[in-house]
Amino acid sequence: MSLWEKIKDALTTDDQEAAAAAQQEADKAQAEADKVIAQAQAKADEARAKAQAAAEKAGVDTTDEAAKSAAAQAENEAIAAEANARAEAEAAQAEAERKAHEAVKRANEKKAARQAARKEHDDHKVYVVKSGDTLSAIGAHFGVDWRDIARLNHVENPDLIFPGQKFKIPNK
Repeated sequence: MSLWEKIKDALTTDDQEAAAAAQQEADKAQAEADKVIAQAQAKADEARAKAQAAAEKAGVDTTDEAAKSAAAQAENEAIAAEANARAEAEAAQAEAERKAHEAVKRANEKKAARQAARKEHDDHKVYVVKSGDTLSAIGAHFGVDWRDIARLNHVENPDLIFPGQKFKIPNK
């Protein structure tokens, strides 16, 4: 991206817009994480209920070792499902935080580009050449060496300037 495009982008995009977009991404990721956790908890509850129903249907005394083992296995599956859901939620949260950090970084880069553009503008005045002007006369008028004006404006032939031409004049 060229400097001009960066400046244009920086001037047209607001820091608040970037922060709002990052917050929306974070909120979306949090909602997704909450949804995954809720689904895992629902699966865990369902597994517990199935284990209890199976024990009751079989008429198994829950003090029976086999029934306890089946219930423990169902509980372990429920815990594992919940742990997986939490891990997925944490990963989604980390991704949202990464995206938010990137959005803030982009906003800061744009702000820096705006400041650089302002600084570049503040570092010089602009003078429009009039008929009969010479670089040395322009330099004398602003108290600047004509060579500095030529260098700043990439003038290859200082004897060849034209009316209407715009020159940046360095501040001294």
